[in-house]
Amino acid sequence: MATHSESSDETKMQSYLKVPPLLWIMLVAVAGRAWLLFSTPYMPGVNGAYYLIQARAILERGVLGIPDLPLTFYLQAGLSWLLARAGGMVMTDAIMVAVKTCDAVLPVLVAWPVFVLVRRWAIARGQGDAVPLAAAALACLSMPWFIVVGELQKNSLAMVWFALLVTNLHGWLLQPTRRRALALVAVLLLLGLTHIGVLGASVVVTAATALAFLLRQSQGVRWKRILPMMGVGVLILLATSALVVWKFDPSRIQRLGSAFTDPFQFSWEGRQQPGQGRMWLNPDGLLPFLGFAIAIAPSLIVVWYRRIQLEAADFAVVTGCALTVLMMTGPWFSPDKSMRFYLIAFLPAIWGVSFGLTHMDRNAWRQTVLGVIVLTGLGGSAWILIPGGKPILEEATMVELENLAWHIQDRDHTLVVADHGVEWWSAWFLHTHIAQPQALSPNVWGRYKTVLFLKVKTGVVSLSGRGGSRPSRISGAPPGHPMPLPGIAEDSELIYDGATLRLEKFHHATQFASARVSPP
Repeated sequence: MATHSESSDETKMQSYLKVPPLLWIMLVAVAGRAWLLFSTPYMPGVNGAYYLIQARAILERGVLGIPDLPLTFYLQAGLSWLLARAGGMVMTDAIMVAVKTCDAVLPVLVAWPVFVLVRRWAIARGQGDAVPLAAAALACLSMPWFIVVGELQKNSLAMVWFALLVTNLHGWLLQPTRRRALALVAVLLLLGLTHIGVLGASVVVTAATALAFLLRQSQGVRWKRILPMMGVGVLILLATSALVVWKFDPSRIQRLGSAFTDPFQFSWEGRQQPGQGRMWLNPDGLLPFLGFAIAIAPSLIVVWYRRIQLEAADFAVVTGCALTVLMMTGPWFSPDKSMRFYLIAFLPAIWGVSFGLTHMDRNAWRQTVLGVIVLTGLGGSAWILIPGGKPILEEATMVELENLAWHIQDRDHTLVVADHGVEWWSAWFLHTHIAQPQALSPNVWGRYKTVLFLKVKTGVVSLSGRGGSRPSRISGAPPGHPMPLPGIAEDSELIYDGATLRLEKFHHATQFASARVSPP
């Protein structure tokens, strides 16, 4: 006879098993991201500290410290304020916890709209949730999403809005209700305030989907419902762009516009130095494109041969996603843009693969292919997860950098110049203005009373597979080993020379290449 304790334990186990599988997938993804973020006392990656200084600027001055799209930083600043006020945390600690928490939880929400869209296709084919759950797992547990933890937080959050846009667009094409139309408008607004690259991809996938839908119509009736909605969408994009130009970062809107008016600037040839040969057929760009093309080819074959039987919404969305993948992953883009575009294209590629799987008639074949895809897609995540999160600088170097604060006499009128990745931590610890060497120009010395150069001797961590470049000062040197530094310049003043860092003051302009350096 079972005791009361045994019965209670059995009831608890049954309640655990009733948790929806999708929720378990999302919780595992949150745990993995949290491990990468909280396994280090600092922010992992090259660009992690960028989000810290932006959230702090909002809390201290009410505005962003560096012009950018604002939504991610305001969410992080709001949570920081709650932790400091309600939780009694020191503000710097609250900011660190809030930024990490937002990046651990918010991007995982992408799994829900991905699951919803694929489940519609599975139900229509009389199938269970195996393919939808696998799609959701790939959308939040595969290696690309873990690589950018701490790095591309705006991009990661914007992918949630991207997924909501495509899922709501499919639903609206199936049944154009006012609620779904308002959802599309709201998502466009969120995209415009989060990440300019994902917004551009959203415009592409929406336009491609709408065009495919109109071409699929056998009667000229339903297209009249789409055109007003497209007009409203354009108005929302214009209004959001005007807000960003007015209050936040006009340069990003200009870059988005130029991406459509002059796409050549993002190509291999558009980014080459004079005299270099044609390089867009380089294997580094061609092989990923072929991989994406092979992945979505089955879905394109299905929508073409079954275009009469398919719902117009299915035909349009799958075609729009496939065309977006092909456009964004082509070998014609420069490497710095391709890496960002691959991440964005990964989501519509998941939908394309999932659609193709739901149209495999033999269940055994479908389950086999699905298993191979899931094992391949999730297996590489261990490469990122096992080592845990790593910031760009070793802990001893971080401590030394923090202790440099007492050398800064006039923070408001001091500029610290450091290599990429180090400059964000300089701003966080030293509370000064920052720049990368490539962005300097002679007039900088007229705007700041003090210009300091921070040079890293050693202590930079090797971040294999992570976004962003490592500080050039140790390029080619093994992690933890110093690389010979140039001697102290004749026109500079040595301020500090420690175990891992050197700080010099330059009294007048030096020779540097002028180049715009954008935040992540």
